Amino acid sequence: MTQPTQRRSVANKARKKRDALLLLNLILLILIITGGLFLWKEYRARPNQASSPKISQVSQSTSSKEANDSSSTSKAKENIKWVKQDQPIKLPILMYHAIHDMAPSEAANAGLIVSPATFESHLKALKEAGYYTLSPDEAYKALTENVLPENKKIIWLTFDDSLKDFYTQAYPILQKYQMKATNNVITGFVQAGREDILTLEEIKEMKQNGMSFEDHTVNHPDLSVSSPDAQNSELQDSKQFLDSNLSQTTTTVAYPSGRYSETTMQIAEKLGYKMGLTTNNGLASLSDGLLSLNRVRVNPTTTAQSLLDEIRN
Repeated sequence: MTQPTQRRSVANKARKKRDALLLLNLILLILIITGGLFLWKEYRARPNQASSPKISQVSQSTSSKEANDSSSTSKAKENIKWVKQDQPIKLPILMYHAIHDMAPSEAANAGLIVSPATFESHLKALKEAGYYTLSPDEAYKALTENVLPENKKIIWLTFDDSLKDFYTQAYPILQKYQMKATNNVITGFVQAGREDILTLEEIKEMKQNGMSFEDHTVNHPDLSVSSPDAQNSELQDSKQFLDSNLSQTTTTVAYPSGRYSETTMQIAEKLGYKMGLTTNNGLASLSDGLLSLNRVRVNPTTTAQSLLDEIRN
């Protein structure tokens, strides 16, 4: 390469380097100007932002109000219209006991244990079929006044024995489907603090959220062979425990193992019970007597479809 050619090459490189530096400086200048404008706008906007927490609070307050309104609307829907019926009502009262997955050691009680999955399939089917779950007061109203909620079918879900899994397994599923149920409490077991039995705190929590709790005696005896005094004590003491601790008037007794006598019903009526639940299988009706109401036993093998077929009337 000749000397003039070398000089031109060096000059070209210098010029390219200078051009690159100029371009870099120009880019930096643009960035500085842009950044300055952004900071200036941010500074100008600060007085307006000072009020933004208030806007947020208003928004949160509005959302909270809407949630409350939604809750109120949901509760308002429970204010149903009752319609007089021409034919005597037949009320399906389902009888559950335990809701959990059965362990091999529980084989002796297999007939009383329904899995959570099966229980949920029952509620789902009942919901889709248009059933409305009753409270004890509503069940009494339906039977004694021969009325039904307008455009609805009725069912009363009952659980015997106040087992812990009503709280841990059944209750969440009932809430999921916005259904209510009644648990019949063995009050002596609650007072003894048995680990497999509901606590009074759990009962109160569920009661505040739509569940109801009725009587299943103090110690779950065979009332049919108990003396009148023993029966009176079992029915009276358990009722007083529920009335005082739950601030309610307990109206229903579920006879332990379905065993009772004419004397049992007389004592129950004298103590102020309005309804008595048996284990006699079938739909309940006023003609059978309010203190000897039939129930539909739910087994581990009861499918959603077989349940719907059995309670259809």
